[in-house]
Amino acid sequence: MDFTADLPVVQIRRTVMRRALLSTAIPPRVALAMGNEPLLLRYTIGLFGYGLIGCAVTDAGSCLSRLAEQPHGLLVCSDSLESGDVLALTATAKERHPALKVIVISTGTDPDPALVRAAWIDGLVAERDMTFHSGALQAAVLAALGGCHFRSASMRKQPMPAPVSELSPRDYQILEGLADGLTDREIAERLMISPSTAKSYTKRLLQNMGARNRLQALVIALRQGLIRLR
Repeated sequence: MDFTADLPVVQIRRTVMRRALLSTAIPPRVALAMGNEPLLLRYTIGLFGYGLIGCAVTDAGSCLSRLAEQPHGLLVCSDSLESGDVLALTATAKERHPALKVIVISTGTDPDPALVRAAWIDGLVAERDMTFHSGALQAAVLAALGGCHFRSASMRKQPMPAPVSELSPRDYQILEGLADGLTDREIAERLMISPSTAKSYTKRLLQNMGARNRLQALVIALRQGLIRLR
């Protein structure tokens, strides 16, 4: 079922998600595909606000149709839909729209192993992790916008660690560079910024993560699922 037309037209709030979406090159529009209307309302109001939502549906077919009508930068969906398969939906959406970032919320007790293995899913978050730490979904979105893959603690069969401070998409890009073993100069070349700016970003990242050095930052990031080894 498609609830997009029922969304109220309101002024977009100046939220973390809005700032993050506007800071990237992807279209600042979010598609939501959830198994029922209460889930749609929860994530529409709770995380993004109405103004960023370009698609609010409960089935795979309606979602793909909405994605085809106008460009979206982010797709957030639950692992069970009113009709259609989430793996097929996300794979098809990613194939048709390669720049689209995909986040899946696992609502069951045990995640589907196929979801965990799906390389095209940028972020996978267990709903129970969101109950423990409400920032888990937000962290997944910010990581995806920064070009990283995210798996919440339950997806990795590890206890939920204490969350780090809020990271921006740029922070995740710097973190990815550190994980690749790049120097500040090499990170600067990758991101097309000056070496001094890259050094400043790295220093800020370490402060935000409470890390004394790059190695400790990487250990913290691995424990929290902010990055993964390739």
